[in-house]
Amino acid sequence: MASFIRNVSFDCSDPYALARFWSEVVGTPLDPDFVPGDAEVVLEPADGPRLFFQAVPEHKTVKNRVHVCLQPGDRDRDAEVDRLLALGATISDDHRTPGGDGWAVLLDPAGNEFCVTRSAAER
Repeated sequence: MASFIRNVSFDCSDPYALARFWSEVVGTPLDPDFVPGDAEVVLEPADGPRLFFQAVPEHKTVKNRVHVCLQPGDRDRDAEVDRLLALGATISDDHRTPGGDGWAVLLDPAGNEFCVTRSAAER
C-alpha cells in the first residue's frame, strides 16, 4: 500500500497565531481546545489536507522548497489575493499577466510562501 499525506506542516514561532491566519484562509475554525502558547496546533479542513503548526526556535531564512498552492472556490484569483492581503499576507512575487493568466506568490505572517492560482471559472 502506498503512503498518504498525513498533514502539511508549518514550522513557526507562534503556532496559534499562524493557525488563526490559515483558519481564515481555508475557512475552518480553530478547535477551542487550542489556545495561545500551545506548541502545536492542528486544523482539519473537511475538503483538504490537515494543517499542522509547530513551534520551532529558529526563524525562516530561505525560500520554501515545497509550498501550498490555493485555488479560490467562490471568487476570482485577484479577489482572493485581496482577501488574503487583508488577513495579513504579503505579496512576494506577482506573476499575474494583463491577460488574466498567471499566479501570485504570497507570504503568510511567518514568511512561508504560498501561491494563489486562477479559480476554476477563470480557467
